[in-house]
Amino acid sequence: MMKRFNLKYLLAVVTGFYLTGCRPDPALLPGKWQAAAFYEDYKYVTTPLDSVSLYLTPEGGYTFRSQGYYREDGTYRVSGAYLALTDTTRQPHKERTIKVLHVSTDTLKVLMTSDKKRQVLFLAKVK
Repeated sequence: MMKRFNLKYLLAVVTGFYLTGCRPDPALLPGKWQAAAFYEDYKYVTTPLDSVSLYLTPEGGYTFRSQGYYREDGTYRVSGAYLALTDTTRQPHKERTIKVLHVSTDTLKVLMTSDKKRQVLFLAKVK
C-alpha cells in the first residue's frame, strides 16, 4: 500500500511540473517582437519577414503586422500555453488562438494553423 501512495504522489508531482512547465511566463510576453524565421509543415519557408511583427502591451493590447499592408489591432489574453488574440478592427471581432511553444527574454516561438497547415513562427524581441 505504501508503494501505491508513493507512485501516485510521484505521478501527481511529475504531471504538475509538466503542466506548469508548458505555460509561458506572461511577464515575458509584452514587448515588440520581429519575425526571424517561418516554417510550414516542418519545412523552412523562404519569405521576406522584415515587415512581420507583433507588439504586445503589458495592459493586454496587441498589434500584428504582416506582409504588405495587413494589420490587426485588438486585445490578447493568455490561457495556459495559448495566446488568444481578438482583432477589434473588423466587425464582427475575430479571435485567433496561437500556441506559445517557447518564450524567453529574447525569443518567442508560436504555433499556428492555416488551411490545415502547421505553421511555426520564430520571433526575436526588439530591444
